[in-house]
Amino acid sequence: MVNWTAVAIGFVVTIVLEIVGLLFKSVDIAVATFISIFAPVIGGLIASYWAGGTFKDGAITGGLAGGLGSLLAAIVSTPGSLILLVENSIISFVLSAIAGIIGGLIGVLSKGNRK
Repeated sequence: MVNWTAVAIGFVVTIVLEIVGLLFKSVDIAVATFISIFAPVIGGLIASYWAGGTFKDGAITGGLAGGLGSLLAAIVSTPGSLILLVENSIISFVLSAIAGIIGGLIGVLSKGNRK
């Protein structure tokens, strides 16, 4: 069962970290890339830790939080044509959902009450 409160918390964490990464883009591209890669992992970790449950629940919660947060950040930050926006959003959602699943599994492991 999906805990939508936990997904919303992970979603907000992912968006905030993605925005921080975008702000660092003009200063140092390596730091911005590092933050952008780990934003969905951290958002998924926090969401699944908050929700608890099994590995399946953690993977779903983390994937939704990381994927949806990065999807919104990609929509907001992509300039250009509609085709570029759609391509960037789909790629960002898929890769960030995978990273969020990894974070979700780590969150379940760190919580300790897995089944």
